[in-house]
Amino acid sequence: MNDFFINEALNLDEENFLATNVYMQKDSIKGFYTTSASTLTITNQIHPFGPPISRETMTEFAAIKIQYFAVDLSIQNSGLGKAMMFHLLSNLLVADLLYSIGFKVVYLEALSEATDFYTALGFSYLNPWEENNPILKSSLMFINYDDLINYYYF
Repeated sequence: MNDFFINEALNLDEENFLATNVYMQKDSIKGFYTTSASTLTITNQIHPFGPPISRETMTEFAAIKIQYFAVDLSIQNSGLGKAMMFHLLSNLLVADLLYSIGFKVVYLEALSEATDFYTALGFSYLNPWEENNPILKSSLMFINYDDLINYYYF
């Protein structure tokens, strides 16, 4: 994880493409997440986080994308990932209230072995048919703004 962080996320953060937060213990990275402003395109007629307010034909929604979310294997299932996600999503709500950053949804591409983790934190499958598909390696998952307010307080 340290090599990936140094070679990928840190470089993108330094170039101001993404923002990365790191959780350290002593001199070792134990977890990190990287986010970016984004848009999420919905191509089907069903909008999983509610219909657009301004235009019924709207297909792109302001979003925050969690590009990377990782916890060191040696401490997974210790509660660090849950605490990191709580910190991330709570801070997004505060930032929106203070600075009106404006987003409708937070989304990520979850590896198949991590989908239960994200579901327990309030995320849903963007494409519901992916939920029980064992051949997929990853799925897009999201949490909408209204659910953020219900799940995360600040």
